[in-house]
Amino acid sequence: MKIGYVLRLALVVQALLVDWSVRAAAHESTPEPPVYVVKSGDTLFGIAQSFGTTVEAIVAANNITNASLIQVGQKLVIPTAEPTGVPSPVPRPETWVHPVQSGEMLPSLAFRYGTSVWVLREVNKLGRYGLLWPGQELTIPPPTAAHRGMRGFPEVTIHPAPVLQGQTVLIEVQSGDDLTLDGSFLGQDLRFKEEEGRYLALSGVDALTAQGGYPLALRVTDLGSGDRMTLQETITVAKGSFTTYNVVVPADRQWLLDPQVSEAERKKVNAVFAGVSESRQWEGLFGLPLAGELRITAPFGQRRSYGGGPPTSYHAGQDYGVDDGTPVLAPITGTVVLAEPLQVRGNAVILDHGWGVFTGYWHLSRIDVVPGQVVGWGDVIGLTGNTGLSTGPHLHWEMRVLDVPVDPLQWTRQQFPAPLPTPGLPTPLRESPIPDGG
Repeated sequence: MKIGYVLRLALVVQALLVDWSVRAAAHESTPEPPVYVVKSGDTLFGIAQSFGTTVEAIVAANNITNASLIQVGQKLVIPTAEPTGVPSPVPRPETWVHPVQSGEMLPSLAFRYGTSVWVLREVNKLGRYGLLWPGQELTIPPPTAAHRGMRGFPEVTIHPAPVLQGQTVLIEVQSGDDLTLDGSFLGQDLRFKEEEGRYLALSGVDALTAQGGYPLALRVTDLGSGDRMTLQETITVAKGSFTTYNVVVPADRQWLLDPQVSEAERKKVNAVFAGVSESRQWEGLFGLPLAGELRITAPFGQRRSYGGGPPTSYHAGQDYGVDDGTPVLAPITGTVVLAEPLQVRGNAVILDHGWGVFTGYWHLSRIDVVPGQVVGWGDVIGLTGNTGLSTGPHLHWEMRVLDVPVDPLQWTRQQFPAPLPTPGLPTPLRESPIPDGG
């Protein structure tokens, strides 16, 4: 009787301990969300970015009915958010495959690639005699006996490194051999072009790309030997510096905020920006689209809210406040691919500079060019105005690289691609004939 009582008591205690441990584990795994006290100048967008969450999540957690009305001193429960999933590049082995050609033998191949006959035979499981036949594909191992003239992987250069959010990055591959290349970065298919022995590709980094390291995957084919190589580099994206601004739209232009209006126009413009011309029309630094002393009214990447609401987008260009009717200048050579009135962008011009690089000019009062026309550095393409979704006379200057909005001012400071140095001479600097603005 006493033993049975003790057993029952032990089972009850064990059940209580299990229940307590489960409750404790649940409590520890779901900590109370942080509470933030609103300060002067705060916006929901800025608070959400600071805590790695979203405006929608904060609004829902606090039963906020008007996201644009938060008060200084107001306490906000900040819901935890899942990590954004910034990829940590998984190291991938670089591979090299050589298709055997008629007459090739292991000793000569081992010398060519800086390895030994034994290693080549073991890596490729060739057996004791190491017999080869034309078309057979050999895996080339890392070199073990490096020497001058040994075949090596092409040299890959990234510039700038790191690249900031909203900037353009240039990938350069150098080799003494004729190559074909393709690759990808941030979901973009890279378009390599050969110039004077250099293989060049541009990529735009969206201004909302999270900070972190991202894999650059390259696939290379040597046209002479038929060798196929895969390479992986890591490109680091660093944080840019962006502000937040509330756009007050005049009552007579509120209809332009209708998503149906902006979506139809967005598709039309993006179809133009999606083109990739094979030839590069520009050379050297870009100039500025306006002459004289310039006043920046909205920088590239600025987070945008409309009518006091939370930020819903970012500014995809550079705005300059100027008098109505100021001449707008082509910053460098390009072909006009759009010149027409649009509802949101107003009177608009788009120039194609080649290789997927475009510049756009919005809200003009007059258009002075036609599609198909080639314009040069400093040519007048129109006059500034206040057309479309605009709150005053200004020029919106936009740049796209492979359909990604990027900071156009980077192109006025950094040359894409950099000129090849002349032996014995300093690298020449080309000055823009269009005066820099303040």
